[in-house]
Amino acid sequence: MFHTAQSVVPTRNPNAGLTGDRLAGSVLLVDDDRIGLEMLKTMVEGLGFNVETAANGAEAYAMVREGENRFDLVITDRMMPVMDGLALTRKLKREPEYSDMPIVMLTGKTEAEDVAAGLEIGAFYYLLKPAEGALVASVLDSAMKEVGRKRSLRDKIGSHQSAFKNIEVLKMSLSKPSEIEPVCSLLASLHHAPEKIVQGVFELVQNGIEHGVLRFGFDAKHRLIAEGRWEEALADRANDPSFANAAVEATMLRRGNGLVLSVKDPGAGFNWRPYLSADPVRSSALCGRGIARANSFIFDKLVYNEAGNQATALMLLQKQPRW
Repeated sequence: MFHTAQSVVPTRNPNAGLTGDRLAGSVLLVDDDRIGLEMLKTMVEGLGFNVETAANGAEAYAMVREGENRFDLVITDRMMPVMDGLALTRKLKREPEYSDMPIVMLTGKTEAEDVAAGLEIGAFYYLLKPAEGALVASVLDSAMKEVGRKRSLRDKIGSHQSAFKNIEVLKMSLSKPSEIEPVCSLLASLHHAPEKIVQGVFELVQNGIEHGVLRFGFDAKHRLIAEGRWEEALADRANDPSFANAAVEATMLRRGNGLVLSVKDPGAGFNWRPYLSADPVRSSALCGRGIARANSFIFDKLVYNEAGNQATALMLLQKQPRW
């Protein structure tokens, strides 16, 4: 059993920008509507971010490429002259140094095809105009946690990365939300570029803990996030003795030219099929998109058992060239 010191993550008010809570990060806002751009800039600055702006995708692309660490994330309008938001997203996702950068898409259109186009090329989230403050705060908070997770892993592994290539099998057992981050960091470390896969590992292990061990469903989590009570509810249930004996088993093993991750939880499972691909219906939901993103952009293959309480993911270490 893997154990870490238990910690309770402070509950973050969804209206953080209005109540004094501060976030750290640098955001690039992209929109040809100057009035809308300034309104959003004021909102995001109120959340504690450093904000720069661009009038179209081409200008934004040039600004991002001026420095790899200049921006933590991008919020871009969908429809713009010169280069629209979809083209900007495609270009950034194709470049290794920017492929992990979260890109939030703004749109005034609600057609399923329009939303699906952004999700399929890797947009982190879709925000409908006009963007509501509490939702913007929640989305940026989630994006920055993902950014921090990858950077923390990169910093921690450092010169020790070469030692992990000698590990053939790593099996972990965990039962607390506070154990998810360290366990996922260790499992991802078997990959030569752990920051590229850690978010996918995190999504599967987190789902096992929240759904399989602590028995939170999609609707309950969505409601609690919307009410600003998710972290509190998660901590309360993690401390409830009635959930103390259940655990998730997560195993990473080397097999041929790849790594195979197995995550098994003690729950009854869930209807996993709708969550494997980007669904426009969930594009503005506060949760439920992580598995689809991992399946599309991190794992080479992801399958579940019929019940939905065991996931198996394949990650190839050397990709076959495309001619």
